[in-house]
Amino acid sequence: MRVEFLENDSILVQMTSSIDIKNRTNLGVMLKEIGIYLKNKYHYLLDGIYDAEVYQCADFFIFEIEKVGDYSTIDFNITFHPNSHMLLEFEDENYVLGKKYYLEGKYYIDFNLASIYFDCFEFGNVIYKEEVESILKKAVVVF
Repeated sequence: MRVEFLENDSILVQMTSSIDIKNRTNLGVMLKEIGIYLKNKYHYLLDGIYDAEVYQCADFFIFEIEKVGDYSTIDFNITFHPNSHMLLEFEDENYVLGKKYYLEGKYYIDFNLASIYFDCFEFGNVIYKEEVESILKKAVVVF
């Protein structure tokens, strides 16, 4: 699990999980797991009302969690984006053989391919949302 604390009580969490998310209540289980991790590792307690944008690509999840209000317990408004298109960004073209995209000194590979070869938390940055399409429109395909 990778956690990044952002401005305005926002948190970005990247994690892998084999939890079957076809049942949306399992997203709640994952949020509980995140809450326990934040409490144990960072002594950060989730309390209040949060908006959570959840992006999923295979068994990889990105949670954008933003506190939107105070409340005596915890409540999440969840927007789920299944099967999100993601890329892995890195600077050394020799990490992976085969098809990759090149743009402005960086290389990109499809996240599904990247997750097969190595631990994505250690190699590069995960690109998602609108930035993926922007990169693919401008990038050159290299082998």
